[in-house]
Amino acid sequence: MQDDSLKLSGSIFIYRIYDVAWDIDLGKVEERVRESRRQSIDRKRFSKAFEFANPPLSLRLKAFEKLLHGEPHTVNAYAKIYDYGVLSVIFEIPVRDIGIKAFECLASNVEEPFREDFRVELGRLISDLGDALHQVNQGSIEEDYTIYYLRQLTPEKTARELLQICDIGSLLLYEEGEIPPSRMTKDELLSFSFSYSDKDLVVLSWDKAFVFEPGGSMDIPDLLEFANAQLLELRVYDDMVDRELDSINESIVAEVSPSIWKIKRYEKLATRAMRTVMDLTGITEKIDNSLKVTEDVYYARVYASALSLFKVQQWEKSIDRKINIASRVYDMLYREIANKRTELLEVIIVILIAIEILLFLIMKL
Repeated sequence: MQDDSLKLSGSIFIYRIYDVAWDIDLGKVEERVRESRRQSIDRKRFSKAFEFANPPLSLRLKAFEKLLHGEPHTVNAYAKIYDYGVLSVIFEIPVRDIGIKAFECLASNVEEPFREDFRVELGRLISDLGDALHQVNQGSIEEDYTIYYLRQLTPEKTARELLQICDIGSLLLYEEGEIPPSRMTKDELLSFSFSYSDKDLVVLSWDKAFVFEPGGSMDIPDLLEFANAQLLELRVYDDMVDRELDSINESIVAEVSPSIWKIKRYEKLATRAMRTVMDLTGITEKIDNSLKVTEDVYYARVYASALSLFKVQQWEKSIDRKINIASRVYDMLYREIANKRTELLEVIIVILIAIEILLFLIMKL
């Protein structure tokens, strides 16, 4: 049951995460952008709870005004840049002393009005970053995520009381025009809820999250963004290996039957297959090693649950399976090349012997 007297203060964070390049030189970005900072984890700052291989860069962008549900709102804008080619754009809608119904109204379909704003901001960032982006490739795959972040409740409430007062399940599962979720569905969603103390709460879903953090720490939103960035890259490279394997397969079929006169073509195909294996193995290792969970059990649980919810492990298995296929294709082509080279050598030997015999007969005559 909702308490109309309860006032909420916090923000709605809307994320769009893009793969924009093969990799990004963060050092060059730092030289160009003065107002930037390296990503860090606030809680237990000196305990090495998390270790970044190369911490992403956070940028503060220009704020703007937006009319939402007939009301003007100030929107703060940020960007996050990851060295493995990912760029995220974040819009923050601050709210202060707002009732639950008003908050739910604002949250409903809040992402749609920003579609064009994200596109414009992305284009501006790509242009500004210039040669810091290596092998620019703005594909069609992107990730979106929304976090309803509360910093203060008036009057104060515990996490348990907040769960009873606020219908978090409906908030996270809301889809415009869809049938409202059942009680069972909402209860299942709450199995992905976490609390470090009685005064904080995290509830995760596939494309949204609810975070109540009176301390104001942005660690959980940052970790969820990081998990989404990992998911995006795995989706991008899964698609890339699909296209590369299809192309190699089409090239093999186009050759009809192996021939000793097509060794060079097969060598090119084998090189492509091996390059695919090496590139994907390198990038997946880079993604896996970009963030290491060490000491903080609570953060580790939230992060691992997010990865599980986003099915990151399934995407990793899919890529590993396709890397194995590419490796087998390389082995097959390599064996075929070796066989044809042997055949070619035999043909050359026969021709040389024939020439010797011919020369011998000519000399006799």
